[in-house]
Amino acid sequence: MKYALIGCGRIATNHVTAAVNNNLEIVAVCDVVPEKMEAILEKHNLADDKSIKRYTDYKKMLEENDLELVSIATESGKHAAIALDAIDAGVNVIIEKPMSMNMADAEEIIK
Repeated sequence: MKYALIGCGRIATNHVTAAVNNNLEIVAVCDVVPEKMEAILEKHNLADDKSIKRYTDYKKMLEENDLELVSIATESGKHAAIALDAIDAGVNVIIEKPMSMNMADAEEIIK
């Protein structure tokens, strides 16, 4: 399964660990801070894997890759918008809690 991670902060390491443990093909990582991407890849001994694309723009990542699953591990206020963009791109999502900051966005994601 082609997998990508959006947001490379503290909780993201759990997502990469799960992806590795479940034999997902890590296609790309995305964070607005490039150093965070490299740090998480280094932590999981993936920094030298040049087949893993690095992005600072998640929309570009969604457009340029044939992804099947993304984990959204950004700051909470951005979860819903990113999830909806991923869903619109035909990608399945795993969203860190909270799914959204309001009920309307949560209901839109669930649709």
